[in-house]
Amino acid sequence: MSRFALQVTFAVVVAVAGSACGGDSSPDPGPSSGVSTGTRVVDLSDAEGIALCDWVAARLGGYGQGVTCTNGTTVTARQTRELCVMDYQNVSPTCPVTVGEIEACANQSVGPPVCASVPSVCAALIACVL
Repeated sequence: MSRFALQVTFAVVVAVAGSACGGDSSPDPGPSSGVSTGTRVVDLSDAEGIALCDWVAARLGGYGQGVTCTNGTTVTARQTRELCVMDYQNVSPTCPVTVGEIEACANQSVGPPVCASVPSVCAALIACVL
């Protein structure tokens, strides 16, 4: 098993300003990545990390796509799978964030309704990489 990490919301980038709406016609995969929700991100296998990256990207409309919350902040997937996986590989081994928290961040961002601001569950993801 290799160690995976997250960065600025674990393959979900939170930004202020800049529109990230739209999509690349990726079908919405639904509310679950298929990876066990209790698994800590640092314990993911290579295949699980890739599956989680692909799920987050598809949930947010595709790699490099995302949603703009009503307050103007954005929740955006990483630009590429490779960048997402690289982010996961760089997280601290003490990071307690689980797959379930990543899923909750993405799911609460896309709604319905679409987020009013960056969902509070995303804060744990951000704190883990600062």
